[in-house]
Amino acid sequence: MVGTVRMTEEALPDVERSAGSAVGAWALAVMALIGLGISAYLTAVHYAGGSPICAGGGPINCGAVTSSKYSVIPGTGVPVTVPGMLWFIASGALAWIGLSRARRGLAEPSWLRPVQAGWGVVGLLSVLYFVYAELVLLHEICEWCTGVHILVFLSLLVAVIRLRPSAAPG
Repeated sequence: MVGTVRMTEEALPDVERSAGSAVGAWALAVMALIGLGISAYLTAVHYAGGSPICAGGGPINCGAVTSSKYSVIPGTGVPVTVPGMLWFIASGALAWIGLSRARRGLAEPSWLRPVQAGWGVVGLLSVLYFVYAELVLLHEICEWCTGVHILVFLSLLVAVIRLRPSAAPG
């Protein structure tokens, strides 16, 4: 055909090449938003002096977990959900950087994905401590906390997957 141009991978606009990477950034943004919501809820419940809504029964006792000595930053009355909110805000901000760059047709900064993965590791280390406190020290589990723990783990998983170089077109 006359006038038909075959585009190679190199000729694709940056926005098309980055469209696949935006899926991971969207996943990170959504998880950050959900995690921020849960953390904000638990923070509000803490300062209101109540217990979170929880199914309860058996080892599930959100009230016992969120009112334990492990639920506040040592030496303060600040609940650990406040640093949790900050973690999710930072995670969401990093995702937003990738999304905003993709929307403008720009490549992500080279530092973004390694920082997201490192931030995920920091989150996972915190989660491991809190899971230890719940299971070993308290013998109680908080459903809300478990939701946050899963979101942090999934965020790390997505961030690590995004570190892998994309496969060359077949």
